[in-house]
Amino acid sequence: MPGGVIDAVRRVNATQRPEDSVPLRALVLAAVMTSVGAVASQGALSITRTIIFCTVLPAAYWISYIRRGKDNWHIKLALAIGAVVALFGFFGQLGGIATLDEIRFPLADIFLWVQVLHSFDLPQRKDLHFSLGSSLALMGVAGSLAQSMSFAPFVVVYFLCAISALYYGHKSEVHDNAGSVLKATYGRSSPAAAWSDIARAAGMVVLVASVLFLVTPQPAGVRTFSLPFALGDGLGVAAGGSIVNPGFGSGQAGSRSSGAAYHGFNDRMDLRVRGDLSDDIVMRVRASAPAMLRGLIFDTYDGVAWSQPSSDPVPLDGGPPYGYPGAFRDLGPRALVSQTFYIEAEQPNVLFSGAYPDQIYYDGGVGVDANGGLRTGGTITDGTVYSVVASRGGATADELRSAQSPPTSEGLERYLAVPEILPARVARLARRITAGEDTVYDKVKAIEAYMAENYRYSTQSPVPPEGRDAVDHFLFDTDVGFCEQFASATAIMLRTLDVPARVVAGYTPGSRNPLTGYYEVRNSDAHSWVEVYFDRYGWYEFDPTFAVPPATETTASTIPLARAFELVATKLGAIDGVNAGRVALTAALAALGAWGAVMAWRRRSAGLARRVERGAGAPSGPVERAWRSLEDALRNAGRPRPPSETAREVLARLGATEVATSAFEEERYSARLPGADRAGRAVRELERLAGTIESDNPFYAGKRSKNER
Repeated sequence: MPGGVIDAVRRVNATQRPEDSVPLRALVLAAVMTSVGAVASQGALSITRTIIFCTVLPAAYWISYIRRGKDNWHIKLALAIGAVVALFGFFGQLGGIATLDEIRFPLADIFLWVQVLHSFDLPQRKDLHFSLGSSLALMGVAGSLAQSMSFAPFVVVYFLCAISALYYGHKSEVHDNAGSVLKATYGRSSPAAAWSDIARAAGMVVLVASVLFLVTPQPAGVRTFSLPFALGDGLGVAAGGSIVNPGFGSGQAGSRSSGAAYHGFNDRMDLRVRGDLSDDIVMRVRASAPAMLRGLIFDTYDGVAWSQPSSDPVPLDGGPPYGYPGAFRDLGPRALVSQTFYIEAEQPNVLFSGAYPDQIYYDGGVGVDANGGLRTGGTITDGTVYSVVASRGGATADELRSAQSPPTSEGLERYLAVPEILPARVARLARRITAGEDTVYDKVKAIEAYMAENYRYSTQSPVPPEGRDAVDHFLFDTDVGFCEQFASATAIMLRTLDVPARVVAGYTPGSRNPLTGYYEVRNSDAHSWVEVYFDRYGWYEFDPTFAVPPATETTASTIPLARAFELVATKLGAIDGVNAGRVALTAALAALGAWGAVMAWRRRSAGLARRVERGAGAPSGPVERAWRSLEDALRNAGRPRPPSETAREVLARLGATEVATSAFEEERYSARLPGADRAGRAVRELERLAGTIESDNPFYAGKRSKNER
């Protein structure tokens, strides 16, 4: 009895049809090792384990290849034990998981062990396909961990390996299911032909994927099931209240920024400092929605610079998550946004967040300054990770219009102050711009519209001379400025209208990477904007320099193709007479190139189209007519040609000459006809075969006997 059970198990696990294709095995191995490298590149696998896996996998594939025809019951038993051990290890790792998001690391680990263990027993094609599918799951795990385009090379290599493996797998399957004649000629296909087929298949996949990407709405944020978290060596809040801005040196009048740090991230934001910023990425943000990243809040303007109170920040009690003080919270509708910051370049001792930070996850002490900004005890170093659950104002434009002018209170007085030396013409301009506007909201929008229509943006704007007010100089002398000038002028004009306003320094949301889903914030995204106070609703942000990204986007704005059309329309609207000829020439050349490509494709496919038409309709020549007669004879004799049997296989089975076979294939499948001599010999050969079949059929034999009498 035990022997019978063992024999039954062996029969069940016996290899039915070993896979002999070496290219298929090599390509699957390459895809698997690429997925291992992708996971390791995202920090989910140590260097030691990566080396071990990349060493063991080729050895396992070699063992599997040389033993592909054996039952390998002892290997299967060892692999089953190893799989059970790996499963227990997986469940053990789940014990330390706090969120669903963190389960990606144990999943990557168990998939790696499955790959390695399974690689020792890959006798059949289905086993190789399972390994290929598991490697795709590993690529998915690596993609979910990727924060930058460093993951892209792995995707390209994996795609090429996977599609080549699928091609050779299909080729092997066709070979196994083909007849004997096709198997004899199967190995004659050249590598160039194989790679040509793979290239065409890859091109079609890329084309379809590109079209789907262009027409599929892209989410504005990243949907995550994880709680915010923090990593890094955070420090306690320092005793002093000074801002430490790494990379920024002098902030004197007329000085230039080095380009490595934004001069607005200081205790004073001097409007006389000039200079461009680099495009280096300083942080990546995983956010549920785009939001302006508020850092420092300035309330005092002295004619040339903005500053904030010099009092020390007040440490927040407890530990992460820290709660934001209620004194800085505002009532009214709010929209939550969850943000996780991955710092890639040293930042000042300021925590950035979207509007009001409800909860702060930072591994260190956090304090809050007099205006509600978040401070740390030291600069935020490269590699630090922190999270903020923030609230953004959710009131509509109509709700903000309904807000009355806020009553003057001690808490708002400093947001109404203007320098005594401020020229009176600034206030007169503000009143002229907002004449006829009754609500605070409409006054803000009127000033925004006026700024957009009458001033130009440039980081090389003239520096105000000594003794001149920077806002007055910008409004009446230069008409050129950048974000600090636009925000300052807007805030000061609103203050002259008794509207509380302040200037904020931080970052724009950055650009969203459609492949990783992270917002990439660059040094050049440093920005200044205005916050305006509304009674019953609190502080709302307005950007007189650029449009503030909305909390929600329309469906059309999330479709890449729609955004591309919008960009083209914008560019065409900006074309002047000088560039019109260049644009027209470029469009004509592009149209000519597209027309040439279409004509070449049509010419290339013309032969194929003719062959398809011939196959569906009447025979194209004498050889094909003779072949049809031969097929009729086979059907009448009760021996019809199987659908899987090719013409070459039929003719070889019937003993036809090579002349008949090659002439038929040339006439049927090529764009040219065989010569008259070859065609005649082929027709006679096919008629001979048909006559032989008819002579063996009693029905035809009876008909001949009657005709002879």
